[in-house]
Amino acid sequence: MFKIIFSIVGALMLPVITFSQHHSHNHGHEIADSLTYKQISEITVQGALANKLNFPYQMVLGEEAVSHGFITPANALHHVPGVALSRDAIWATSVNIRGFSESKLLFLADGDRMQTASDVAGVLSTVDMGNLEKIEVIKGAGSVIYGTGAMGGVVNFVTKRPGYTEKFKTNGQFSTGFHSVNSLWENNLNVNLTNHDWYLTLDGSYRMAQNTTTPDGKLANSQFNDASWGLKGGMRNGDNQELQVNYNHFEAWDVGLPGGSVFTPGAIVRYLGFTRNQLNGEYVFKDLSHVLKVLSIKAYTQNIKREVENVANSTTAVFPGSYNVTSGLKATADLYFNDYETMTVGVEGWNRDQQTSRMKISTASDTIVIREQPTPRANMFDVGIFAQHKWVVDPKYWTINTGLRLDFIRTANDTAFREISRYKYVNGVRTEVPANKTVLFQEGTKNELAYSAHIDVAFKPAERHKLILSIANAYRVASIEERFKYIDQLGMPLVGNPDLKPEKGLFSNLSYAYTGKKLLFNTDIFASYLFDLITEKEGLYSGIPAWISTNVDQALYLGGEFDLKWLISHVLDFETHASYVYAIDAKTKEHLPFIPALHGIVKLHYHFHDKIGAYAEMDWEFESEEEHGESHEAHRHAIFNAGFHTTPRKIGMINVQFTGGVHNIMNLAYEEHLSSLRGINRLEPGRNVFLKAKILF
Repeated sequence: MFKIIFSIVGALMLPVITFSQHHSHNHGHEIADSLTYKQISEITVQGALANKLNFPYQMVLGEEAVSHGFITPANALHHVPGVALSRDAIWATSVNIRGFSESKLLFLADGDRMQTASDVAGVLSTVDMGNLEKIEVIKGAGSVIYGTGAMGGVVNFVTKRPGYTEKFKTNGQFSTGFHSVNSLWENNLNVNLTNHDWYLTLDGSYRMAQNTTTPDGKLANSQFNDASWGLKGGMRNGDNQELQVNYNHFEAWDVGLPGGSVFTPGAIVRYLGFTRNQLNGEYVFKDLSHVLKVLSIKAYTQNIKREVENVANSTTAVFPGSYNVTSGLKATADLYFNDYETMTVGVEGWNRDQQTSRMKISTASDTIVIREQPTPRANMFDVGIFAQHKWVVDPKYWTINTGLRLDFIRTANDTAFREISRYKYVNGVRTEVPANKTVLFQEGTKNELAYSAHIDVAFKPAERHKLILSIANAYRVASIEERFKYIDQLGMPLVGNPDLKPEKGLFSNLSYAYTGKKLLFNTDIFASYLFDLITEKEGLYSGIPAWISTNVDQALYLGGEFDLKWLISHVLDFETHASYVYAIDAKTKEHLPFIPALHGIVKLHYHFHDKIGAYAEMDWEFESEEEHGESHEAHRHAIFNAGFHTTPRKIGMINVQFTGGVHNIMNLAYEEHLSSLRGINRLEPGRNVFLKAKILF
């Protein structure tokens, strides 16, 4: 399969290279953007992809995430307007972007797809917080760049990578920290070796945490342990060619799952293991001709393994597991025609293989063991071509960006049976028992064609002011899990549907940005209309009540966001933002479930002689009765946080830096609206005092 992808990519990129070598040389004028600080800008979301579309985009710096004491990447993203935290556990967290949950979002690690089952959160937490350079977020339809899966938005985790130096140098950093709320001890090490033509970097981390303390006591089964290590290398041949290689291994174990809607209320569930391995290589050519400015070819493979233990009651335990491998190849070319017109074209192919297993053990009388397959062995193959064009109509006022993507998608699966085998132990002797060979899903293959398009018009009515109108269509084919899953954790089963239609949608976004000398203001108003929305509805499957994946009628999403930053003085700045989403079934007019509540942050930041900075913030959420039924006090709250950070201070041969703070200063008892915590105690973490020291060498 990988050879097929490589052949297709090579064939489709050859005309681009040939065209660029014969294109006439057109020279234009340099274009200067009057906005020196932009929230919505031309962005590079993926290593080789210089995106020219003005998507609603925001970024969280890795250093900012560390200094604020966030435990998982999703905690850090919760501070981005339009992004809400979704929680299955303290460790197992995810995000919701403008009302779209994890299944409608695409997550990338250094531009590589992170694909696994989304019935329980976890994949975002496999990113090492201490090795993050930044987190990039596209809000809205990203299908025109990334294809299926990017309907609701894209999150890309960019890890640290050193630069080249004139002579051989070594540097690095070691950090250690502690959080009082769960006795979290975290450690991170990074070592860089750099030279004029090459670099090598090694990083690693280790964390362990006990049960989290809430205002009502300990949150049982909320402990976690994780560790990671990675190796990056780079080598350049002159100024125009560069090779980059990256390997990363992450592993978590004994991770408590006090949440998760697929489990029964009294179940004790944990990840026995959660492992992610990533390997990629990228070769970049620069200035091949006057037209072909950058040509990038990247290959990657990533596997994710999950092992779960579900002790449903005193006599029954369930052990599900899954193994997903995603491999891909991508080639992109940045074309320059003149200072007013540029284009990015590319081709991408990827293949995902999935295997699942489930073992049920019952000791009510004899010990009975049942082996099952939650989903059949299946794979999804996707190959797509895309183009993005930027036209500066008037350097002072108008810019038009367009994009188009075409995809071929093939999904194939083996036959799946209700049971693979069944046996029991009587007086220690194993005895085979006839298994239930009822067919859940027949072997099959499905081919689909899809396209997506995007256009945005940017207008600058005056200096420091900018308006952008973006219109896009997007699609998302049903995932392997939505088509074929049969999840039975001793509650109501979740059953897939092989005949699901792709989700389709129309998306619009109107942005306004003002960039003053001391004031930055951004606001977005958006509307999305979805067709054939995939959701779960209660029904009968083989005579058994179940939640079945189903296409429903149209859905309407409306909302808005704003973000304001004000430099009050050279030592004091103010920041606030808020976001709101309103989502209904367009036919029944009923409110859609699992939509984030109105949420915002107010923050003051003080700088003292460039030596120490301190902040105080209020994180608030308001849930209306009209949208979510009877009001719950815990879904209307205001949390107060404070913290500090110092600049590096030289002590001998090293520099030392400290960060710390307090989360939930008032120790307020509250629940997150999108939390799935089960049992009696469903509260968010209580007061947390954290302190972190960093040594730079």
